[in-house]
Amino acid sequence: MAIRARIQQRPLLAFGLGLFPLLFLFMWPVLWPAQGQALGGLDMRGLFYPWFGQAKTAVLNGRLPLWDASQFAGYPFLSNPQVALFYPPTWLVMILPLEAGISWFVLLHLWLAGMGMFLFVRALAGSHFAATLAGLALAFSGFVSVRVWAGHIGLVATDAWLPWLLLTFLWSVQKRSSWAGIIAGVPFGLAILAGHTTSLLYVGIIWAAFALYLGVTTHAWRIVVRQFLFAVFIGLLLSAIQLLPLLQFTMVSSRAGAASLEFSTAFSFPPAHLVTLFVPTFFGEPLVAGYWSVPNFEELTYYIGLLPWFGLVLGLRKPNRAVIFYLLLMGIGLLLAFGSYGFLYGLLYNLLPPFRLARAPARAMFLFVFAGIGLLATAVTIWERHPDKQALNVLMRWVLAIGFVVGITVLAATGAVFMSQHPSDTSGRLWQQAGGWATAVLIFLLSGLLLWAYLSTTDQRRKFWFGAALLLVLLVDLWTFGSKFVRLESMQPDQLWSDTVDIIGSPSERVLPWGISIFSQNGAGQVGLNSVFGYNALEIGTNVGLTASVPDPRSTAYDILGAKYVLAVVPLEQYVDGQRPLTLVGQQNNTWVYERARSLPLVRLVTHVEIIADDQSAINRIHQPDFNPATTAILAAQPPCELNLSDNPGTAVINEQADGFWEIKTQSEVPSLLILSETDYPGWQVTIDGATAESLTAYTTIRAVCVPAGEHIVLWQFMPTVYWWGGLLTLLGLILVAAAVVKMKR
Repeated sequence: MAIRARIQQRPLLAFGLGLFPLLFLFMWPVLWPAQGQALGGLDMRGLFYPWFGQAKTAVLNGRLPLWDASQFAGYPFLSNPQVALFYPPTWLVMILPLEAGISWFVLLHLWLAGMGMFLFVRALAGSHFAATLAGLALAFSGFVSVRVWAGHIGLVATDAWLPWLLLTFLWSVQKRSSWAGIIAGVPFGLAILAGHTTSLLYVGIIWAAFALYLGVTTHAWRIVVRQFLFAVFIGLLLSAIQLLPLLQFTMVSSRAGAASLEFSTAFSFPPAHLVTLFVPTFFGEPLVAGYWSVPNFEELTYYIGLLPWFGLVLGLRKPNRAVIFYLLLMGIGLLLAFGSYGFLYGLLYNLLPPFRLARAPARAMFLFVFAGIGLLATAVTIWERHPDKQALNVLMRWVLAIGFVVGITVLAATGAVFMSQHPSDTSGRLWQQAGGWATAVLIFLLSGLLLWAYLSTTDQRRKFWFGAALLLVLLVDLWTFGSKFVRLESMQPDQLWSDTVDIIGSPSERVLPWGISIFSQNGAGQVGLNSVFGYNALEIGTNVGLTASVPDPRSTAYDILGAKYVLAVVPLEQYVDGQRPLTLVGQQNNTWVYERARSLPLVRLVTHVEIIADDQSAINRIHQPDFNPATTAILAAQPPCELNLSDNPGTAVINEQADGFWEIKTQSEVPSLLILSETDYPGWQVTIDGATAESLTAYTTIRAVCVPAGEHIVLWQFMPTVYWWGGLLTLLGLILVAAAVVKMKR
């Protein structure tokens, strides 16, 4: 009795304090991992773990990790939004041990998602119980658990801010104050800073749809539009320190040139996978039973439990505007998620540029997940406040009966097929499906009966315990599916990299990983090697154009980029003959290391130049047999210096090199062109003996500068002004938010 009274008196405090220990128990096995282990899977090991480690090392050494020389022959590390160094929760990773910081980062965002959903439902006049259902359903959903397992923590972080964004936006519309509109932009800014731009697209769609809903229901269109624009503006200001470098990176990225529809619709949600919304392991799962459907599991899993389906039925029986809003949102999410299996995504691809830069239409199922949970909360609230026992009894009898008959029929059919085929190659799958259907039928009946009892009883004490039992069933349903995905995995780079270091040490020249998984590419930096390739959603377009121009490790493109060694997990016997063959240096375990026949120094002087303005024509010229990159550079325009052709252009020696910094000593008898085999990018500044010089682009993608005859010191430093401008805008946003808080308090 005392527990019930406390919960009823302080529901917000009860939910917030109750959610944290539940999440703590859910994630207990991963909260304090051993060194070298971390929460998550391929993307964590291949992306976030090395990124966070590199960022943390730089910060602890007192510098911003603006540039990374170990990947892609150099690229703007901090311009990658998923590094998210300016996102405050990322500082957990900086403060705590790296492995533990990742786990607590995830726990914080699961709590934020659940708490935000609870508050949003309450703000829409939902009941305390309905808000509790919604908060738990979102925080423990299979969609979230599977993303955590895949290492998609940027996606989870971005999505976690959606309910807070809608909540503060609703509050600002109700307050009708411009200052409230400014405060409403804070969650939007945090969602941008969280770093997952594809998720931000779907968060934005839900936000825009909610703004339309508020305009229709309140008829206060002027207030809604004004507050929406204020919130967007402030969100962009707050995130400018990360957003401006991202926009700059996007402009030179390989994705900037309108990705094909085939690329954009990769990982569409197959209609056959709708069954996984009822039986999430219908096609298996990769950890225990194996997975046998279209790749990949994490992009196609959006299980939110069976209870929300009762919300759909109850909502349709007593529809209001909120029910219609959520139904439309669910429909839009489904149609978008179908991608290449439907029409809507292709239509938006042709009409809206952001859809050309996005990928994996199945992620639009987040609209379905959010709306399905919101619909459950709305329907429960409606039936709590406007009980109709007769209609409820009839409806629930039919729903439970039909669900039971359909479930048992499918279960019997699956069992019959299993018996007729066992033993066979598919009998294991059929057994998995039979078990999934049996669990679904049991959870469906328990959920329906408890919800029926909760909504039909008027005795408050019994209502409390029926509600508690229903919450428990919801947690068991989601926990049973999702808990297996919260696990630790080794974050050590692939053995290929340690074997390579054993064979060749840590040379200053670059290595060329050939034919290895993209998830392994970023291991180069973890062992102190510099690579021509890497793994990142954004890559510099000119770099990709050069490296992909001829798919052969003997290519002249790799000579220009200073690649001396080729690494592979299989012997490359097809490349040990012919022009400029590879030579085996050593083999250890499943690692083969070859030396390339021609590898140009990372820095060198040339006096011969060819002017070719068109990038593709320049790349074609690079691969012609009579072109010698050791003596000749290709520029897009005439250099700002007179070069005297000479067979002895002089020497260039690296005095000092670090990420974002080169000090080079040159000695030549004639004016020459200094070539630095590192990717060109806006923000690089070059000086010669302290005097500013003009940085040039050679071979379409690397840097060059004219140096006079004689002995000189050339400094190249990466000092992008875009961070200063972004920082000033962010500071302005913070000042406006602080002023708004003061105004609203007064």
